[in-house]
This record gives sequence, structure tokens and C-alpha cells, in this order.
Amino acid sequence: MAKSAKKVAVAEITFAGINSLPEDQRKAGVTAQDIFNFVQEHAGGNPNNVGVRPTVDVLGTANPFPFEKAKTLFDDSGNPNLALRGKVVWQLINSDSHGGQVITLTDVDLAHKSIKARKFHALLDALNGGQSPSAKATWGKNFVELFVIPA
Repeated sequence: MAKSAKKVAVAEITFAGINSLPEDQRKAGVTAQDIFNFVQEHAGGNPNNVGVRPTVDVLGTANPFPFEKAKTLFDDSGNPNLALRGKVVWQLINSDSHGGQVITLTDVDLAHKSIKARKFHALLDALNGGQSPSAKATWGKNFVELFVIPA
């Protein structure tokens, strides 16, 4: 009689931003090259195979990414600012794979290109917890993570 094979749950592959870096690289933070290396190593070199999602529940909070200025996130009437940097930051804030459409790394790249921003500029800030180590209150805490989308 043949033995039945047990199904083994495949562990999700994630990149937790600055917290995934070796200790000696954390002061410099995540770079676009680190993202590229993750895609090459775990997603077959295809950014469409990598999703982005918040690591904490940021929707509905007064300041979803505390390292961002309020004028970047909100317009004068208090609505989300969907122009320039606000556009790409809100895409990251709203990038939730639970029940909604997965935002891929390609989507993030295209949004950054649409505002003529450096490659993954806002994504890098969210992965590092700020724009530089001088953001002492948030630096070293990733607000988003990358994950390989299951086939």
C-alpha cells in the first residue's frame, strides 16, 4: 500500500526592511539594491511576484507614517494628499493584501516614476522607518514589508 504524502505548509518569504539587514548595515538602512537582491533571490527576478503591505495597522490613524510631514499626507481640508510624494506614500499606506488587490513592487515603481521620484524613494523610507538615522523616534522600525506572492 502506498503511503500518502503529507502536505507541508510553505513558509511565507518576507523582507522586513531594515530589520532584515545584518546589524552592521542597519545604520545605512535599506537601499534599492537590497530590494533588487531580494527580488532576484526569492522572486525569480520578477518584481510582479513581490507584494508590499503595511506591518502595522496604519489606516485610520492620525499619522500613519510618523516620519512623514502632515502636509505631505494631508491637504488643507484634511483629506489625503494624492499629489506628488503624498501619492506614493498613500499607495504604501493602502497596500494591504488582506481582502484587497495586492500592490506589487512594479505598481510601486510605476507610481514613483509617475511623480518623477527616485527609485523606491518613499518605499525605502517606509522600510527604514524614516529618511535618515536622525529620525530617532522611528528609524529602525519598518512600516511596510515585502513578500513573495504565492504562485
